[in-house]
Amino acid sequence: MKKTILFGTLLFTLFSCAEEEATVTKKDTAKKQTSALPLVQTAKIENTSFSHKISIQGNIETTQDILINAEMSGMIQDVAVSAGKMVKEGSVLLRMDAAILSANIQELESQLEFAEYMLEQQNKLFEQNLGSEFDQRSAKNQVNSLEAKLNTLEIQRSKMVVRAPFDGTIDQVYAKKGQLAGPQMPLMRLVNMAKTEVVASVSEKHFKGIKKGSSLTVNFPNYKLNPISTIISSVGSYIEPTNRTFSIRANVNNNAGLMPNMLVELDIIDFQVDSGLVIPSKSILKNAKSKDYIWVLKPSKKDSYSVKQVFINKLKAFDGKALIEQNEDIKEGALIIEGGARGITKKDLVRIK
Repeated sequence: MKKTILFGTLLFTLFSCAEEEATVTKKDTAKKQTSALPLVQTAKIENTSFSHKISIQGNIETTQDILINAEMSGMIQDVAVSAGKMVKEGSVLLRMDAAILSANIQELESQLEFAEYMLEQQNKLFEQNLGSEFDQRSAKNQVNSLEAKLNTLEIQRSKMVVRAPFDGTIDQVYAKKGQLAGPQMPLMRLVNMAKTEVVASVSEKHFKGIKKGSSLTVNFPNYKLNPISTIISSVGSYIEPTNRTFSIRANVNNNAGLMPNMLVELDIIDFQVDSGLVIPSKSILKNAKSKDYIWVLKPSKKDSYSVKQVFINKLKAFDGKALIEQNEDIKEGALIIEGGARGITKKDLVRIK
């Protein structure tokens, strides 16, 4: 009886061990099968804002920048400013010798005074029926002629003093004291850097996306200046035929010591949505017909996922992200393959990192 019990116990122990070993073997086999599956990196479809920007070069310009030229001939008597000096509108910048003009004005004033006296006498004679209408008209014409000549000389004399047409800074001075100036001779350059703008030429392919009011960031690659955010103030309505570009302008507050013709780089937002489905650009693949698609993952067996090929409509792509159109297979939060999808087919299972 004892032998029978011992034998039965031994058989049970052996059977249990064999069963346990078989279970371990199945687990090891399943684990090995899972580890053999392709390993992929994943991302989730996000519902978020998306913007696209273009980067171009431009220049800083001032809205008030003029070359002041001489309007009269004469000797430069005094240069009242130097380069770098700030001036107010109406300030005297330069004086030219007006001695000859002043002498001519003084002589005309004497002639006019006498002509006015003669006109007064002719008027009295005419009222007394002692003078003729012809003499009266001749005297009047003489007064008018002298007044016109005097007015012309006074205008010319005023132009011998050059004044600032607006508030600004003297950028360059070309005139020198004692120099003989002539009409249209450059005297100095005046700029007003308080009113600056950025000007750039943009390829015509971006014409539809860039509008007045579009956001713009001004960067300074050659200077240690902080970027400036502004908006486009004007968009050209003409395409330049030589380079197929149109112009844009944006006002910039000059609080950083900007200078005319300073080179800048512009980031312009030409497309923006507040909410949309966004995925990593590298998750988008192309089939043999060049159609865009992604792999959408669904949980399958333990630690593995099935894959589904979903074709997409890519609306915009920028800076490693793409905006796509929603459909029944593309929803916020869906898990997709971002990397490691090479060689995967529709029937495959994958594991994720």
